[in-house]
Amino acid sequence: MQQICLITCYMGPLPDYFGYYVATCRQNSSIRFVVINDTLAESRVEGNIEYWRMNLAELNAWASSALGTEVKLQSAWKINELKPLFGRLFRDKLSGFDFWGWCDLDIIWGDLRHFLNDRFLEEYDVVTSKAMWTAGHFTLLRNQALCNDLFARNPRIIELLNEKTYYAFEECSHRWDGIPRPPDAFGPGEGYPSMYDIVRQAEASGEIRAHFKDIIREHPQPVNYLYRDGKLFDLGNGEEFMYYHLITVKKIWRFYIAPYTACKQIVMTSYGIRPDSQNVALWWVRRAFSCLKGIRASAAKQSPSALLKKLVKRRSD
Repeated sequence: MQQICLITCYMGPLPDYFGYYVATCRQNSSIRFVVINDTLAESRVEGNIEYWRMNLAELNAWASSALGTEVKLQSAWKINELKPLFGRLFRDKLSGFDFWGWCDLDIIWGDLRHFLNDRFLEEYDVVTSKAMWTAGHFTLLRNQALCNDLFARNPRIIELLNEKTYYAFEECSHRWDGIPRPPDAFGPGEGYPSMYDIVRQAEASGEIRAHFKDIIREHPQPVNYLYRDGKLFDLGNGEEFMYYHLITVKKIWRFYIAPYTACKQIVMTSYGIRPDSQNVALWWVRRAFSCLKGIRASAAKQSPSALLKKLVKRRSD
């Protein structure tokens, strides 16, 4: 079986939805997950999940040592642009893995091996879960020198990393039209090439084989999903999908994400997420209190009329 390691780096207290991430990682026991975080008491291994205690300063020092030049990320958000370099930075730790990838914590995983089986992986060197860019929340690369060094085809990568501005290098440099540009087409003042540009050019030249396809669910798609026996299903069309990305819903007060508790199924609707181990009526009561808290927070930031318009619009949608 092809060995896979997925790495995510998150600075600050681990979020409330982290329990879903951990539980669904454990269901994918043949895959190694690494969580880098600065609030951990210590580095440790729990089953197929490794926890590495590391803060931003330590990560900068690690990257500087691995690359032989100073890397000075100025915020935790800039770590996103470091993701394509993980294969180089953690080369020793990734020894023995056939593929490595980056991902995020705001994910409920389905059955990864259903999509990333050996037959499929033999066909590709880069796999991502979006059709028009290399997804920042999941991209997988073959663990070989060519793929691990693709980031270096941005000749100004260190300059980009050390700038304060976030350019979304790991995705498409905020160009969401799916049209790649040659990495050498960026002159002074024209920004930086992205990993999408780099991967697409390497694919076009026959150096690598890449797979770009929407195989996940995320906002604003209608939420009618079920997690059961380690798999995710879209109840609207019966399709199985790879993971649910909480990118936007985690910030919407109308969408209540209950604390994770051990369960057989997880129900996901437009109202929120509920493990089936939790009493339905009690879940609705807790959601009501959560929404009230959200309304109060919103009211403190905007006028009553603006808030009312949003509530009316939501009711009519």
